[in-house]
Amino acid sequence: MQFSTYLILLAALASMALAAPKADLETRGAKFNTYGDHTGSWSKYPDGSGTYVRSDDGYTYGLFGTRCWTDLFFVERRFEPQNWQRDDTSIDCATTENCQSAVVDSTERCTTWNVAAEVNIGIAMEFLSIGGGITTEFGGSKCVTAQSENRCQWNDQGCHSVWTSDIVLVSDGYVRRRCNRKNDSDYTAWSKDITIRTPEESTRIGCAAKCDDQSYPGPIPLPPTAK
Repeated sequence: MQFSTYLILLAALASMALAAPKADLETRGAKFNTYGDHTGSWSKYPDGSGTYVRSDDGYTYGLFGTRCWTDLFFVERRFEPQNWQRDDTSIDCATTENCQSAVVDSTERCTTWNVAAEVNIGIAMEFLSIGGGITTEFGGSKCVTAQSENRCQWNDQGCHSVWTSDIVLVSDGYVRRRCNRKNDSDYTAWSKDITIRTPEESTRIGCAAKCDDQSYPGPIPLPPTAK
């Protein structure tokens, strides 16, 4: 092949790569191993808002084509109270001299995320650490059993059941697929909200229920304020 013909071929390939439509990006061999492919999705958060965390899943389409990557942004966090759950503990004060509960463990809860089937623990840690968001010994574990910080004590002859209300730290942000055509400005191909829910290691205990109550006779206690 003559050198001039080779140059013409390279120019044609580059032109085809640059002319490829944005909507075609997901069909041309890119790998979305970290956060998944969310073509057609758009986050509720304004593009570029929040705190930038990191970028992954970089890929170049074609020989001189569009370069794309996925950015992760943290936006906000909040504590979310969980519904009352009845514990196995029931105490009949008419039959015992020590009418108080012991320390109560809640049901095991696990960290969850909604972007990919499996987000790397290191990435989740990095996301949660923005602004000091990790309030528990997160480590490499995804599940915790919360323990009560107080106990119930009664001074009557009734039969009482113990209930618990756990707290989950909800951290919100988004991922966006950012792309750049050669000699052109960056643009966002898609974006998607990300939520990581991390159970706290302590639970609130409720002492107002009788043994025959099928629901807790009181409101869910307010959660602490997230910093």
